[in-house]
Amino acid sequence: MKTGKIVILSALLTLLCLNASADGAQSLRLSEVATADSTECGPWIEIQNTSWGTQNLGGFYITNNPAVFNTQLSAPQRIEKMHLIPTGNPITAITPQNCILLYADGNDNLGLQHLNFKLVPGDVVALYSGNGIDLIDSITIPADLKAGQSWAKDFDTNTWALCKRPTPTQANNYEQAKKNNKIAEFKEKDPHGFAMAIMAMGVVFSCLLLLYIFFKIFGKAFSRTTSEPSQAGTPSPATDSDAGARVAAMMAVTEATSGTGDENLDIALIALALQAELAHDEESGIITICPTTSPWADKAEQIAAGMLLHS
Repeated sequence: MKTGKIVILSALLTLLCLNASADGAQSLRLSEVATADSTECGPWIEIQNTSWGTQNLGGFYITNNPAVFNTQLSAPQRIEKMHLIPTGNPITAITPQNCILLYADGNDNLGLQHLNFKLVPGDVVALYSGNGIDLIDSITIPADLKAGQSWAKDFDTNTWALCKRPTPTQANNYEQAKKNNKIAEFKEKDPHGFAMAIMAMGVVFSCLLLLYIFFKIFGKAFSRTTSEPSQAGTPSPATDSDAGARVAAMMAVTEATSGTGDENLDIALIALALQAELAHDEESGIITICPTTSPWADKAEQIAAGMLLHS
């Protein structure tokens, strides 16, 4: 009975280990490849560990031979066409969210990270598990990939795209890389910053011009809204003919009533006539005083003399 339990537990542990190994293998992904690099380190393949645990690449197989995709091949036949990544070396242990570079320069005698094949545009890259059967990841490099460029995977969007500035051993983000490429390209075309200065000055002057136009239009509109009510409420200034007509009318009334003997009425009429005669146009902030001679002054003296005689 105890023996049966031990066998069952051993089987379960084996299955768990196999599942953990499979999950660990699936967390290894091809992340970037370059057939030539501006750093002159030759063609390379970047493999990233996407898990939060350390994964060892030792014992896996990698190749650029498309014949390995033939499902009719046995494991030994497929293994013959691939390069084995050696085991027992800490270099192949990839820490969480980190990556490793393998140099596809055909010089595997230079070290563990060098492969026995050369990578060129149009090649495929395939990563197989240690059993030589399970395909972990694969990509096809564009045939028009140029020197100094790489074919990189953006893990945020899970897509591959051309990268004009390769990022070996660095996290891939295509959108950020695209922005960095534009900045670097601008720096190459304008190393001294003259174009940037001209663009900045153009932006500043454009903003100032827009502000000038805005305030010009706003000022005109504001002046119209403030002047229209004042014009509507301001009475039109009296003309000379209107003033003369009023004076003539007052003189006629005075002559008609002068015989009544009411000096107070005469004085009141003379005062009104003088006020009408000396009236000036109404202008904001301006008082116009015009010296003039008037027959009303003589009339006022006559009335004053008569009042003295009666007294």
